Amino acid sequence: MMRLWKAVVSGFAIGSLLAVSTQAQSDGPPAHTRPKIGLVLNGGGALGLAHIGVLRWLEEHHIPVDMVAGTSMGGLVGGVYATGNSPAQVRQLVEGIDWDQMLSDGTPYRDLSYRRKEDAANYPMALQFGIKKGLVSQGGYKAGQQVQLLLDKIALPYSNVQNFNDLPIPFACVATDLVSGLPHVFHSGSLGMALRATMSLPGVFAPVRTKDAIYADGGLVDNLPVDVAKEMGADVTLAIYLETAPIKPTEQMSAVGVLGRGISVMIAANELRSMQQADVLVSIPLQDFTTLDYSKSNDLIQKGYDAAQSKATILEKLSVDDATWQQYLAQRAKRMRTLPIPQFVEVTGISPHDTEQIKKQLAPTLQKPIDSDELARQLTTFASDQRVSNLDYGLTTNLSGVPGLVVAGQPETFGRNILRPLIVVNGWDYKNVTLSVGARLTTLDLGRYGAEWRNDILLGSEYQLFSEYFRPLSSSRKWFVAPSFFGDNAPLNLYSSDGLIAEYRNRIVGGRGDAGYLFGRSAELRVGYEAGIQRLYPNVGDPTLYPRVDGRVGDTHVRFNFDHIDNPITPMSGFRLQARSEWWDAKPDSGEAFPLAELSMLGFKPLTPRSSVYLGAAGGSTLWQNPGGLPPFSLGGSFRLPAYNTNELLTNQYFVFQGGYVRKLGALSPLVGGKVLFFAGADISKAYYVENASHLPSDGSAGIIINTLLGPIVLGGAIGDAGHYKFYFEIGRAYF
Repeated sequence: MMRLWKAVVSGFAIGSLLAVSTQAQSDGPPAHTRPKIGLVLNGGGALGLAHIGVLRWLEEHHIPVDMVAGTSMGGLVGGVYATGNSPAQVRQLVEGIDWDQMLSDGTPYRDLSYRRKEDAANYPMALQFGIKKGLVSQGGYKAGQQVQLLLDKIALPYSNVQNFNDLPIPFACVATDLVSGLPHVFHSGSLGMALRATMSLPGVFAPVRTKDAIYADGGLVDNLPVDVAKEMGADVTLAIYLETAPIKPTEQMSAVGVLGRGISVMIAANELRSMQQADVLVSIPLQDFTTLDYSKSNDLIQKGYDAAQSKATILEKLSVDDATWQQYLAQRAKRMRTLPIPQFVEVTGISPHDTEQIKKQLAPTLQKPIDSDELARQLTTFASDQRVSNLDYGLTTNLSGVPGLVVAGQPETFGRNILRPLIVVNGWDYKNVTLSVGARLTTLDLGRYGAEWRNDILLGSEYQLFSEYFRPLSSSRKWFVAPSFFGDNAPLNLYSSDGLIAEYRNRIVGGRGDAGYLFGRSAELRVGYEAGIQRLYPNVGDPTLYPRVDGRVGDTHVRFNFDHIDNPITPMSGFRLQARSEWWDAKPDSGEAFPLAELSMLGFKPLTPRSSVYLGAAGGSTLWQNPGGLPPFSLGGSFRLPAYNTNELLTNQYFVFQGGYVRKLGALSPLVGGKVLFFAGADISKAYYVENASHLPSDGSAGIIINTLLGPIVLGGAIGDAGHYKFYFEIGRAYF
């Protein structure tokens, strides 16, 4: 009843305004005396895509929008529309966005530097911390870099517009100032920063910081900013409300769910106040959708269009004739801006070394039309090195009026000490599950720009310490030296087809000196020497399998790694190659020096956007020598022959061929994880000098990989020859 009464009142008010406008026009004033319409767009994550359908309906019915006020996703859609884009162009933009990539805020794996690829593959947990005076987080577990670069692309032609009233359609958006606790309305300044601020959901995306304020999502204080549109001078406020499903008394909620619902209640309170202030309210029924349903953009947009159509009787009172509509479009187009061709790059807010690197990286893009997607990719790649954060870009001019690009950033929130935690649960033998926890601490730019001091520690079933100092030898950071120290005390469990037969501990302490070359972002070549002291001894089981040994190990090595896979956890395309050649001059229980060589390859080829096949091959050999003692190669208890037990096939020489199929089953919310992948594969191999092994060990396996915030979870089973079968699981390590 209340909504019906409000519709009647709204219709009467609109009719009165239009009557005044008509009378004024008959007396001679120009058409601008028509009532000014202020469009107000609600925040709501993916639900905000429904606003695009409303915009389409308004334009089809010649209803001019004289100003736009929005919050959060309403601010994004409103900002894109205010910069002169048609509803079709707004739709094309949002449908071209990889929302999973955007919200996960990660750099595509292929664009990472080689050492950051090592971090992502070996320490796959999404949570990271800095160490300054204690642990430091970034204010949200997503930095928001991808969102910022999208908003810069939208705002780029208007980078030099300081007052948002000078946009093709005057615009304002709302953020929450966490310092004052009050709403902050952006009418001026950087359009890209304003849009980023209004979308900074607390606890998810890091807030936007300035000298005097910290800005978070505006939905906390004004999610439907009708008051802002009125202050901008709107005669009629047209508010678009995103109606969601109410909570049920019987609904079960987690602690996170309770927190989220609490925020929703707070937002609903300020929305109700705004709904009561609006002259016209269009409610879009979205009870069947969630705030993360970005993949359902077509349905959401249609819902917005249908909701506007349901209000046609009232909304059509705001329509103008063809001549007035064309005049409105012409005035809007006159205020649109085109992109100049930049002649220089200016960088602010970061160190001289980082400034120099960005200028060098962007130099090839100068004196050419701006490619926003390529520019965003380059800046994302640079930000992924974790020396800077919050990179954004825009246009500028020098004192002579020459156009250029300006890139702004801040030193990385974490500082120069980045901590990546790790949890590993190994269930390849589900009767003997092991747990280890650890971390990697990387100190950047120690001694010179580009240098890294990497320290790994692992505690639990395995005790490991590794420390490496990586130092580039030139400004290009291609040639490097890398001395390191390591210590490891790991279980070495020996199995037969009947199960566990002995438990050994393998202790080794030593050091390594490498020199090498980085081939872009995909490959590394190292040459060096490694030496240490090894102690191998049995804890449980037959001590005669491999006698207790204690002595020096040493090898000269050449190692080459190439990584051009799309994702180390849930791969769908790309190729990976690893090769090593070693000359062992010392090894306990080995009579003389011996060589060793190993090569492994794995490639993925997409069949459809959701499925791929993979092929792999690997082989290793001590060539003409049988060094004795513990063999250097092992098959079983891993991606290679998973139906066999760990270390069941210890050998001096082997080969294995693999093939299989992977399919994306779905995905977790990008805020808490990634893809869910099904895999099925088969292996055939040969292990030489192994007693009681089948002629050609082989198996077939299948399972799923779930990429979570805490790293991958692998669940699978395998059936092999000679009576081998196994169910297995693992947490925290890549499967492929």
